[in-house]
Amino acid sequence: LGPGGHLKWPWPIDKVYRYRTEQVQSFIVGSQPDPALANQKVILWTTVHAKEENFVVANRDQNLLSTNDVAATPAVSLLTVSIPVQFQITNLVDWVYQVENATNLLESLATREVVRYLAGADFGGIMSHERGAAADALRDRIQNAADGYKLGAKILFVGLQDIHPPQKVAGDYEKVVGAGQTKLAAILAAQADD
Repeated sequence: LGPGGHLKWPWPIDKVYRYRTEQVQSFIVGSQPDPALANQKVILWTTVHAKEENFVVANRDQNLLSTNDVAATPAVSLLTVSIPVQFQITNLVDWVYQVENATNLLESLATREVVRYLAGADFGGIMSHERGAAADALRDRIQNAADGYKLGAKILFVGLQDIHPPQKVAGDYEKVVGAGQTKLAAILAAQADD
């Protein structure tokens, strides 16, 4: 019903249900941010700052995978990520009558699509240059899953935030990245001296 006055029978016969069809709603897949740290501008990976939920992501760096060393990097890594999903109800009849609890189903579909996507994504890429493309692909995948159930919702935004290795290994990951940067700096300095 639109704005204005509407008649209904008293409570035992009629009941009013309100749905926020014009409002953008959201939920988070993955790590839930700690509200106590909401005002902090910088939070280090090595500091506990959320209830972590880890996802499996592929490693495609051939230099790390092709070595015969026992301590070689495995073909998969764990990644902690917080993914806000924003949506709007576009068809109220479908939202209310297609499934029993559309909000829970949408959250479950989004979680399923995130797990599927990250299992085939590249760890290094998702941590850097593939983040924007990953967000777009996830939005499309979640929208297609919601359309498959005729939920009557439009996925407006999917973001990849707070992406980092799990807190327990973040310090070691930073050391590896730092060593790689030091090596590259030494190579560039040697090339500059030539």
